[in-house]
Amino acid sequence: MKKLIAKIERAFADVEYPGDDDLTDSTYGEEPAALVKDFRGKTDRQQLDAAFLNQAPDGWGTALSFFSGNALRFYLPVYLIADVRGELDSTDPVSRLCSSLTPLGASQRIAKMWGGGTMGERARANFDKFDAAQVSAIVAYLRWKLDATGGHDPTIEQALEYYWLERHAASQD
Repeated sequence: MKKLIAKIERAFADVEYPGDDDLTDSTYGEEPAALVKDFRGKTDRQQLDAAFLNQAPDGWGTALSFFSGNALRFYLPVYLIADVRGELDSTDPVSRLCSSLTPLGASQRIAKMWGGGTMGERARANFDKFDAAQVSAIVAYLRWKLDATGGHDPTIEQALEYYWLERHAASQD
């Protein structure tokens, strides 16, 4: 567990705060605005405790679903580490990292008002920004999570198979 946390911390150590204007890509509904309100100026992700992560934004606990790609890359490590420590109870990094990469999730269409395309295309566009060390840390986290669930979780297994392991291998070249 300590090695995994250290790996995550090292991989994301140099990721800079995306800025208050790049916290979310969405403007539809109340949650994106609440996310901006809750995360505005939070430039030191180490100061965010599990209680905050579990409720942000505004009690919904859905921040991972609404972060922009750059904000996700900045804040993801604190969510991963909190999960490894068993501190998350109402938010799940696996959902953001995996659901849109399974064959079923990847093909779901996104309404034009939200940018169009598919969930898989959107996920890949965000995840393709991660560098080799970050991809390696995510793969290690997903393998840990798979082991923690008893070695069988179709969502994690499919996301590893259809994206993360291939991306990990390509980043090692």
